[in-house]
Amino acid sequence: MQNPLFCYGTLMVPEIINRVVQRSVQPGIPAELENFGCFKVRQQSFPGIRPTNGKTTRGMLYQELTTADIEHLDRYEGYLYSRERVRVSTSTNDHTVWCYLIKPEYYPELLQEMWDYQHFLNVDLANLNRR
Repeated sequence: MQNPLFCYGTLMVPEIINRVVQRSVQPGIPAELENFGCFKVRQQSFPGIRPTNGKTTRGMLYQELTTADIEHLDRYEGYLYSRERVRVSTSTNDHTVWCYLIKPEYYPELLQEMWDYQHFLNVDLANLNRR
């Protein structure tokens, strides 16, 4: 069974999603989730998204995840997030897919500052890889 998933944070990095699901997944395709903002999480290198009018979160759509993959991802995402259905757009279509949304009770952990994927790749991930 296929479980399409929209990822907007650290799971956009192929090495990270492959490590979490314990296999090599098909590359994701660029996708956008409208009216959601992608914010830094207090004292973390990963983001959280919440509904935000006028903002768009860019990410990757993985279309060929198995039920076992989703189970691994559920454990990885932990208590801050719930897996919910959202509607994302790609260059060719709209898709209803799974996405990990920060739970409303944890919105206070989101900073006002937007999360930056390039900064994550250049600074945070580089620092993790040096350890």
